[in-house]
Amino acid sequence: MQPDIRRIVAVDAHRRKTGRCPTVIHSLGTGESFRIEPTRDGFIDLQSGRRIRCEPEGIALPDSDMTIGTEFSGDIAFSGFDPFSQEIFFGRAGGGATVTVYDDRMVDYFQYAVAEEPDIQAACSGTPQAS
Repeated sequence: MQPDIRRIVAVDAHRRKTGRCPTVIHSLGTGESFRIEPTRDGFIDLQSGRRIRCEPEGIALPDSDMTIGTEFSGDIAFSGFDPFSQEIFFGRAGGGATVTVYDDRMVDYFQYAVAEEPDIQAACSGTPQAS
């Protein structure tokens, strides 16, 4: 899974879980911070320039007609499929300050911390999950 896609998955998982779209996230593995611009129907990942549309079935990317499907199961767990890399992924987003994305074997993982978040709820399609 490409680093940009992992980051986008983490932002979307946090947004779906809390109903708020972060404006800055921090990669705990690399020490990098990334700015996010919430939009009416999703967000813009300013690092990659990708305008993401949040749809009920997952994440619609602008450079493709494919959707990265994501689904929550239980209180914090989510899973999905990245059609670009053909990889299954898993994750945890409990509505707190971090999101963890795991590879399909749940061996390698990537953690992102929400560094800044707006006070208002993001107006994104799809229904955020209750905490």
